[in-house]
Amino acid sequence: MRRLAVLLLAALPLLGARPVLAETVAEARKVERFDLRAERTGLDHRVFLVHPTEPPPPGGYPVVYLLDGNATLPMAEKARGPNPPTPLGAAVLVGVGYPTDKPFDVPRRYRDLTPLTPPELIPPSREGGDAIRTGGRDDFLAFLQEQVKPAVESRLPIDRKRQTLFGHSLGGLFALYVLYTQPALFQTYVAADPAIWWSGQAILKEQAAFLEKAAREGLPAGTALLVETSGKMVERSLSDAETAKVRRLRAGPTGREVADTLSAVPGLRLAFRAFPDESHGSMIPLSVADALPFAFGKAP
Repeated sequence: MRRLAVLLLAALPLLGARPVLAETVAEARKVERFDLRAERTGLDHRVFLVHPTEPPPPGGYPVVYLLDGNATLPMAEKARGPNPPTPLGAAVLVGVGYPTDKPFDVPRRYRDLTPLTPPELIPPSREGGDAIRTGGRDDFLAFLQEQVKPAVESRLPIDRKRQTLFGHSLGGLFALYVLYTQPALFQTYVAADPAIWWSGQAILKEQAAFLEKAAREGLPAGTALLVETSGKMVERSLSDAETAKVRRLRAGPTGREVADTLSAVPGLRLAFRAFPDESHGSMIPLSVADALPFAFGKAP
């Protein structure tokens, strides 16, 4: 069969990651790429859809949705390898990204993955240029639910009882937001180094409401969450004043504390893993690799 060249990142300078070399996946898997315009915002997104080589199970294919799909989908394909066993081999991978050749569209992800954030709580950007826009997470969630999922399901038979959402950093924050507010949208959530600190730790208010509701009503059957954190800080090219602001904004609870708090939630399959020797960026491929088996009931 035709070989499928899967390009991983040459580097992740924005997130401090180690270089990752291009790899080749031996067994050809059809990769479909298409753009969708979000109905609420009029903004274009790029969707990367990997078709399994195996026939669908009776209930349809399990599916893993990966945010920042330009970067994370190639990582997931590398982690899955050429001849993965079932059920991983029969999983649909969906990268939700942007119409760019870059691994990340930094301005767009700020908008899509965050609540409306006061300017004083937004960290200084190394990108320069226009001010960071925030507050688009509900529009983006509606786009996932109302446009991306139907587009995938129109192309392949999907098991709606086996859906996973992966996000890193602000994407991890977004994954927690979806779990806390609409847990039935996916069954498995993976929050890699979630930016708990964002907007004055506003996510903790949604977490408190989630804990109260879960204690009162329980969770949808099979709900699972994997939280992972990094351990090394990366030097940033900022002034002393900017560095002080970043340190102040980033203080407070991390994914570890969130996992500790959620450990008491009944009915939640919870796992936590720390990468003490990895940075915020270098952990991404490791977390993507952990997300795949976790989606099918295995501990990382």
